[in-house]
Amino acid sequence: MTSATGAHPTPAYLAATGERKTPSRATPAEAFAAARHRFLHGERLDMGELATELRVSRTTLYRWTGDRDRLLADVVWFELHRLVENAIAAAPGSGLPRLRQGIEWFLDATAQAAPLRALLATEGERAVRMLTAPNGPIRPRLVGLLTDAIEQEVTEGNYRPPAPPATLADGIVALGERYLHNGGDPTLNPDPATAHTVIALLLREEGISG
Repeated sequence: MTSATGAHPTPAYLAATGERKTPSRATPAEAFAAARHRFLHGERLDMGELATELRVSRTTLYRWTGDRDRLLADVVWFELHRLVENAIAAAPGSGLPRLRQGIEWFLDATAQAAPLRALLATEGERAVRMLTAPNGPIRPRLVGLLTDAIEQEVTEGNYRPPAPPATLADGIVALGERYLHNGGDPTLNPDPATAHTVIALLLREEGISG
């Protein structure tokens, strides 16, 4: 089909009549997926490269995702959130045994997470701050998620915590930071086994010695 005004229709006319497909525009979800792909493959996140890949301006990309630090933190949290939820959901039983098993599985998965190790190696102190800052983009959310898991066992009558759930969750995260991230020192390997031992002592129910 041609336009009434000539044999050479405009791009707008062709797009409107379906005779030319307009390239689909990238979406915020695709921006997040592309950033996540880079993280999972141990690649450094470059906002300019990401905007070019998506064929959008940097202004549009920043409007969708926030700045680089925000996008990177959201991607990391997306993965950590999945690890926690999967570990707790898969842990058998109830109460203290379930909490211990779920937390140990989460620590083990985090220690073995190659993308996280690559992030710490390439970003250094910046990554450590992102992961461990008390009011940063990761730590408060992780503490909140663990608090919810502990409170659920308490509410269901399966666990008698030795301290408020939020206090226990904060302690678990602090110990995880100590034994998994080692302050960002690349010469030290994650030590989840020691974290298991210390966290088990932290979670012990009152009046129970083992």
